[in-house]
Formats: sequence, structure tokens, C-alpha cells
Amino acid sequence: LPPRGRRHDERRRRRPRDFVRGTAMMLAISTACRHPPASARPGRTPTTGRRVIPAAMAGRRARAVAVRSVDDAKDDGSSAEVDARRADEEAEQPRRTFGSDVEAIAARGLAGALLEVDARLRIAMRGEAAGSRADTDADALDAKRAAARAEDQAVDIVACLKQTGALRGYGAARLVPRRDYALSELKLNGIEAEKLLSPTESTISGLRDVLGRVALVSVGAWVLSSHPSGAQVTGVLAAGAAALATDQVAFAGGMEALALDTLAQATSQTYVARLRLHEAAHFLVAYLMGILPKGYTLSSADAYKEYGALNVQAGCAFCDGAFQAEVAKGKITSGSLGRFSCVALAGIGMEYVAYGFAEGGVADVRQLDGMLRALAFSQKKSDSEVRWAVLNTISILRRHEGTVRKLSERMAAGASVGECIRLIEDSLGDDV
Repeated sequence: LPPRGRRHDERRRRRPRDFVRGTAMMLAISTACRHPPASARPGRTPTTGRRVIPAAMAGRRARAVAVRSVDDAKDDGSSAEVDARRADEEAEQPRRTFGSDVEAIAARGLAGALLEVDARLRIAMRGEAAGSRADTDADALDAKRAAARAEDQAVDIVACLKQTGALRGYGAARLVPRRDYALSELKLNGIEAEKLLSPTESTISGLRDVLGRVALVSVGAWVLSSHPSGAQVTGVLAAGAAALATDQVAFAGGMEALALDTLAQATSQTYVARLRLHEAAHFLVAYLMGILPKGYTLSSADAYKEYGALNVQAGCAFCDGAFQAEVAKGKITSGSLGRFSCVALAGIGMEYVAYGFAEGGVADVRQLDGMLRALAFSQKKSDSEVRWAVLNTISILRRHEGTVRKLSERMAAGASVGECIRLIEDSLGDDV
């Protein structure tokens, strides 16, 4: 063949080898794109190739961050999703119908309607006092019935104001997702459960110890100075023991609580401030969770003046007729139990937020524990309920810590329930 023909024939013979070589190169490039080297894969360092965060830990951190973002980030996508879901649920719920008298009161405006609420709550609190004295005569029974009617009317007025848009915060608290939370997730969100759920009551305990020592020294000094007979010493000791036993049996320790609380309020400003924050947190969380506060007292002396009974502790009272009806039937809904749990933990939750640990609130923890036991909850289910309530309550209090402090000052000044509600509504931001 001529030279040109030989070259053309050689190119034709080499073509299969070039095709195979090009195909192999293309496969290598595509494989490299689909499977990058270890140093370039996500989750590995460029030098060693070791994983930075294990997959399980990354999942837990992602969930914890999601919970924290629900509390802190106002413009976060998860918050918007929660708000949108709540708006859809509210839109789906049928509008309540109220009596003409309730609608007429709500039509007067927020200021006038809250005055009517205060008037009815005062009647309800008189019924609370009658119930605490355990009166059985006709007047006491009539007072209780009138109190129940007044309480229902007050709740209806507030619900009507909520439905018309005059009240924005009542029952509008943004909740964390309801699921099982581990203790590690609470810690990732800055909550140490052992410091919150184990109140110490160091102030009252310290005063009780001091008074015990003073009584012991006084008896010893009397014995050394007066040289009484053995019968006299025995009589004095027996009288003291009988007084303590009578207080525990007849008044549930009310006389001791009155004495210790009065002495603590007179000697410790920290105790007073802590108690005010404690009760203001109960008030705020109850209102935002949809439970109307009925009234409050900030000391055992005030409680005695209000109720006329020694077996009533200071604190907030609530319009909880619907919840009590569920308890009587033995069928408590998940929503009612969640609201009750959050309100019960609000006081110690605020102490934890403000001071890093809880001192008061032993009765609150016992009350919640007793409720869960009465419902025959297993330990696992009880822990799940309490952990969710702790996370939800702390989240609400962190968002509204400034409002709680303002509310505590107004409550210390003796503001009515309606005035406290007005303060809460005026202090609310975009994120309830």
C-alpha cells in the first residue's frame, strides 16, 4: 500500500485500544464523583479521616438544638411551623357560644370586663375561705354555690375576651414538642433536674433548728436557775409535745408554718424575694397555659387573714373546676395533665432560673407526684411526663423572666387578678 494508506490502516487498527482507554478514564472520573476520598467526605477530618461526631450523638444534638431553638429563635423555621400548626388548630376549633350577659360584659372593653372578673373572683375566694373552714351550715353551703357560679362566670368572661381577641396571652403559650426526653437532653438545654426537683427549704429548716436550740437552752436555763422538781419538768415537756401534736393533727402544721414563715419574712429579704418570684411564676404559667388564677397570698399571715384557717398555705388559687371534674370522673386528658404539671412546677422552675437551684416548693413536687401515683402511672411514664413539663415550663419562664419579675412586684403591692392580667398582656412580646 502507499504510505498514506498504511497510516490510515494503522489508525484504524489503534482505534479499539483508544476507545477502551477513554471508556476506562470516564468510568474512573464518574466513580470518583460518586465516591469522594475519605478526606473529602462529610464528618471526617481532611488529615486523619476519623469521624468528628458519631451519628447517634449528632442526632441527639440535633434534637436538643431543635428544642432550644423553639425557645430562643423567634424567626426559626420550627417556630414558624409550630405557630402555623397552632393557627390551623385554632381555625378548626368551633367558636364557643356564651351567654348574653357574658357577651355584654366582654363588649364593654378590656378594662371594664376585667373589673367584672375581679368582682366575681372575690366572690369565688370567699367560697374558698368557707371551704377551708369546713363549715356545714346553710350559709356556708350557699357561699360555696355562689362561689362556684361566680368562678364559672369569670372563666367564661376571660374565654370570651380571648375569643374576641382582647386577650392574646390566655392559653396561648408556645409549647415544646410532646415526646420522651432524656436527662441528657435537659442538660444540653441548660437544665440540671436534680437542682430543680429537690428543693432544700434551707431558710425554714435553719429557723426551725435555731428555734429548737433556743427552746432547749431556755428549758436548761430554767432548770438550772429555778431547780424545778422532776414532775414539773415532765409537765413542761409533755405540754410542749402535746401542742406540737395538736398542731400537726388539727391544723396540718399550720401554726408552725405561720410562725416560721412570719419569722423568715421578717429576717430574710432573700426569702421574701424568692417567695414572690415563686408565686408570680405560678400565676404567669397558669394564665399562659389557659388556667385562670382565682387569687393569691404571699405569706402565711395573709392566708390566715384571707381564709380564716390555719391549715391553708400561702400561694395561688386557680379556677380549676374543669380539672376537678375530670379528676372526679377518673378520666384526665393529656392536655389537662400537662397544664397541671407545668403549673405545679412553675414556682421551683422560676427559682431555678433566678438562683440556680430551688429552695421552696416541696409541697408542689409532692402534689404532682401524688397525682401521677393516683393515675397509676409507671415510673417510666411519670418520668416522661415530668421531664416534658420541666423543659416546657423552663422554656416559658426563660422567655418571660422579665414579666415574672414585674408581676412579682405588682403582686407584692396587692394588685388584683385583673390588674395582673393587664400587666401580663402589656408585657407580652411577639413570642408567647
